Amino acid sequence: MAWLRPLLLTLELMSLSMISAVIIGVCLAFALSTVRRDRPIGKLVYLFCMVGLVGCLATPLVMHAAAWESTAGKFGWLSLSQTAARTYSGIAGRYTGVVASVWIHGLYGSSIVALATLYGTARVPRSILDTAMIDGGPIWCWWRIRLPIAKNWVFAAALATGILAASEMTVVDLYGMRTLADEFYLFHTVDPSLTSILIVLVIPCLVGLTFLSVLFFRLAKQVDSRLLDQRLIETREFKTERRSVDSFPGQSADVELDFVSRTITAGFACFVTTLMFAFPLAGIVVKVGQQTQVVHVGETSHVEVQWSVSRTAEVLARALHEFSSEYLTTIMLAVCTATLCVVAAWGVVSRTQHRSGWKLLLDGLSVMSFLIPGPLVGLAIVRMFSLPVPGLTMLYQQTLLPTILALSVRTLPVGYWVLRSAYLGIDQQVKDASQLDLGWIQRFWIIERSMMTRPLTIAFVATLIMASGDVPASLPVIPPGVVTVGTRLFGLLHSGARYQEASLAFWYLLFVIIAAIVLVQFTWRVPNPLKRWKRPSQ
Repeated sequence: MAWLRPLLLTLELMSLSMISAVIIGVCLAFALSTVRRDRPIGKLVYLFCMVGLVGCLATPLVMHAAAWESTAGKFGWLSLSQTAARTYSGIAGRYTGVVASVWIHGLYGSSIVALATLYGTARVPRSILDTAMIDGGPIWCWWRIRLPIAKNWVFAAALATGILAASEMTVVDLYGMRTLADEFYLFHTVDPSLTSILIVLVIPCLVGLTFLSVLFFRLAKQVDSRLLDQRLIETREFKTERRSVDSFPGQSADVELDFVSRTITAGFACFVTTLMFAFPLAGIVVKVGQQTQVVHVGETSHVEVQWSVSRTAEVLARALHEFSSEYLTTIMLAVCTATLCVVAAWGVVSRTQHRSGWKLLLDGLSVMSFLIPGPLVGLAIVRMFSLPVPGLTMLYQQTLLPTILALSVRTLPVGYWVLRSAYLGIDQQVKDASQLDLGWIQRFWIIERSMMTRPLTIAFVATLIMASGDVPASLPVIPPGVVTVGTRLFGLLHSGARYQEASLAFWYLLFVIIAAIVLVQFTWRVPNPLKRWKRPSQ
């Protein structure tokens, strides 16, 4: 019965996070689908929202916790009155415990749902939309036709939100919500039992969860056969439309509305995206420059909270020197882990392109490795390096190899799925022709290398961000005296977010913004390999 309360809290966090993520994410996806991307203002709005969504998704949850703690937490600027006393009324007074945990996980999951819904609804062929427009308007068409067709993408995104809420422990540990992952991290990491390991895996590894996830990813590539006329599949018109909708993002609105409606939906999209990413980032900037001082007025004195640009610049500049070791360690670990994961994922994906059985197995293994809770990953690495094998003890005590391996367990699936999606975009005729004329090594070097420049860049940036912020996996294995930005921030946030914590998180979030812009701009449109290679028979 000792595990019953953590199990119920985990289920509560999962359900509330999934519900809030689906509601916010689907509404945001609809609002973004109405933005006219062929107009300057619409293009700017769409770019702002996409950078915000990708930035929110790329930011580790511990950084989200730091941002919202700086805004509405114990020492957040929303909760401090002009007398430097904390107010417990309004949002700031209720931001704690379950509310704070669901708020962070819900907003984070809504970015996943919004991106997945946008992509799923953009794959609907134009012929279906033209037919549906006969029966209803654009809003009816989106909610009654396009969204049901993309339901697999929405379900997969909601499932990912729930699994992250169940397996991630940094946010719930900060707010005292003892879920299964946090219970294991606090009381069983040092001396785990078989029962504790099985209990902490009960939700991520439910029977059939991995195979259901893979199944939904595969079904998401298909269109509902009840709505699609099978005679259009063989026509050139359908193939052309399918290619056009697969190019994401497009250049015009997916849902055509009047000017007033587009303005309302664009304003809603900007508001939600600002709430996800820009508002907590601004909260960090405000917290950095906020200072409390005693003001004397005649014979009386009182305490005031003030903010100044000069103090903000001073604290941020000092943070680069004060936390230089944390930044350097984080960069080194992230670069090494991302390089290892991208190289391994590229080789595996390329080698199994024409082996459907191996691809199915790797899909399942990648999903399983991503679902394993971080503390359990770190524990497994510690046990592996404690085996009586010559050299393992030296590697564990004197190198960062255990930390890199622990970070790779959850980072490698990210690079794998990015490159796997990129290989799906290569024309099948190119794959068949190159397979007939070239061996795997020649095909890998001559054909694939020239087409994988952008996907490799995206995979490297994505894995770099993932490795730099995976605190749960790195906490049990990081050597003494070695501190990353995430681990230092995780330790400091337990006493509340002050200007030191805000300045530590600012430069990391600035890097995330730059990376989000790179990820949005670097869409992998596969170049035509026939320009660089011709079949030997020709």
